[in-house]
Amino acid sequence: MLMTAEIPGELLESLRCASASMADIRALAEKLGRLSPGQIEPVLQGLLDAGEDRALSRLLQVCAFDEVKLDPKVLCGCLGVCEDLLDLAPCFALQDESAIEPLLGAAADEELPLERQSYAARLAAELTAKFNLDPQPVRKALWKLEQAARAPEIQLLLAESLLILDEEATPGDARLPRWSELTLSAFLPERRPRSIVGGDYTVRRPVAKLGRNDPCHCGSGKKYKKCCYAKDQDLLRDASPYAGTTRTDLKTRPGLVDDPAVILNLRAHELKKLAPAALSEGQLPSGYQRALAFGLRELAFEMLVEWERRSKGQTFDQGHFEDLIEDVLQAGDLDLARRIRDHCGDQAWWQPQAIAFRFDLLENPGRFEPLERDCRKAVCQVLDKETEFDEPLNRLAYDFAPRHPALAIAFARAAIASNPDRHFDNEVLLDVVRDARVDLDLEPGGDPAEALFDWIEDRTQLKEKAQAENREIERLTAKLNETLAALEEKRQALRETEQALGTAGAKLEQARGSHPAGPQKFEAAAASDSEKEAALRRLRDQVAGLKAEIGEQQTERRQLRKLLTNERKKLAELSQPDAPEERPGAAEEAVVVEPVGRPVLPEYTDAFRKRLVSVAPPLAAKAILAAGRFAAHETAIWRQTKPLERLPEHYRIRLGLDYRMIVHWQPGKVLRILDVIPRQDLESWIRRQG
Repeated sequence: MLMTAEIPGELLESLRCASASMADIRALAEKLGRLSPGQIEPVLQGLLDAGEDRALSRLLQVCAFDEVKLDPKVLCGCLGVCEDLLDLAPCFALQDESAIEPLLGAAADEELPLERQSYAARLAAELTAKFNLDPQPVRKALWKLEQAARAPEIQLLLAESLLILDEEATPGDARLPRWSELTLSAFLPERRPRSIVGGDYTVRRPVAKLGRNDPCHCGSGKKYKKCCYAKDQDLLRDASPYAGTTRTDLKTRPGLVDDPAVILNLRAHELKKLAPAALSEGQLPSGYQRALAFGLRELAFEMLVEWERRSKGQTFDQGHFEDLIEDVLQAGDLDLARRIRDHCGDQAWWQPQAIAFRFDLLENPGRFEPLERDCRKAVCQVLDKETEFDEPLNRLAYDFAPRHPALAIAFARAAIASNPDRHFDNEVLLDVVRDARVDLDLEPGGDPAEALFDWIEDRTQLKEKAQAENREIERLTAKLNETLAALEEKRQALRETEQALGTAGAKLEQARGSHPAGPQKFEAAAASDSEKEAALRRLRDQVAGLKAEIGEQQTERRQLRKLLTNERKKLAELSQPDAPEERPGAAEEAVVVEPVGRPVLPEYTDAFRKRLVSVAPPLAAKAILAAGRFAAHETAIWRQTKPLERLPEHYRIRLGLDYRMIVHWQPGKVLRILDVIPRQDLESWIRRQG
């Protein structure tokens, strides 16, 4: 029984019997009085070591009620034992930034279940936001947990924690609620909740049912309610589905029943107290798996040793030791790994080289530091003078090529995928890959890096085409805006001219009606009328001219809008990755060409012969070699061959980044090498032939 100088045994018993209600917590607080953290923390540690989850939770709730600020390390240690996760939340309202580091340690503790690790990370996020600290350490912990989270409620908890880090530290209605800011009364009911006896199984009373005022069955002579009633009720509440045992008995001595399910219900602090010898033979496999799940690798090893001893080699699989040593080496526990290796002796591992390599990683940690430094520069995209001209992954591919061709290929693939915009470097790396494949007794062509390079090349072409379309749209938009502005000016001039024409016509009519009689005045009026009519004709001509100009500009505007709409459609099609591509040869690239029929001797056209004279000698040599390999049905060159859909029986063969060779092939009958053309001229060549 746990006894301390700070808290008498009677009060400790009250802690064990109290319920999670505000009424019981107030009563406990009055009994305990105003205790200091120095008095409470040893008791907490004792309850923690004893695994008394209920008493531990009640004491934590009393500390929250009395506003006692506890040592954050002790408080975080209670995460694995406390009865309910939320029992700890009010205690963290009193904590400062010093609690964040222990909380992050709890978030990374393998002995805790994932939901308790996530809960610790949530509290760390709340304190980080509260004190406006650097959120990156907490983000890293949350990102790590996200990779293991599968349950939706845990994923939601982690997502909320990440949102909290991005919110302001000041209180507000729009922000997410903080568990560490809630009061104890928000978690606990006012009155003691009803007790639940047993579970989904039948419970048998230890003695015949007695009335509360009947004499106690123990023979003390006292009334039952004043003697053994409370003890019997606790026994009923602790009942298990196994006759003659309680749940407490099963936690301390699971070997009382031969059921592996008992082990699967234990938590880490309960499992650590078990001795493998106390388990039944059927419980040892479950004990091993459960210990390994909690990261208790020492205990898992002891479980395996006991399992091996009892089975005497009949039902025990030695592969369990290999599984365990791989997990131990992954965790970095070199001492335990050596113990497992020594125990297994001369046992042949299924993957001896992998295990030896992992031992070497732990025994010689500095051996791979330069390699890690180079890879870290590449992955983190550290830009400096060295990496600008000597990209780390490129250099590693070249460094490994003479002696370690497989590593050279691996780093070359990584370099191409990591730096898709380094077109020249990537094309040279393909030559390194082909040369390394020859060293590995593989065909030079056909490496996955080539397909990746082709995809990058096609993506670059699409990007360039999209940029050109964007520039064309901007040009057409600017021209359309200019046309609209000029059209508005013409319309304004037309309105002014029509207004002037109307004014002149009105004056002319007025002048005609007001002329006095007489030959001289009549001649003068006629002359004046002829001048005004001439002016009216000029104005009408101007109106007609303006209308014609407006009509032309409207026609131009319609054409510009049509062009702009077409360009936007093209850009939209380019921006949709799932849409069919419009570029030349896109449909053909999806078709896989395979050699059929007998090999045929190629015929070289005059155009092909002339082209070989004009191109660079390396390209000419590559074209001749490709023609021969195509004729011989070599698999590597056929992977570089695509059909031309608009020209039946015509194919293009890739010659590096910028050139394509065109052939006419009828299986088993005709093979004509037609020409070598630049890649950008492929569309025009197809149109000319069509």
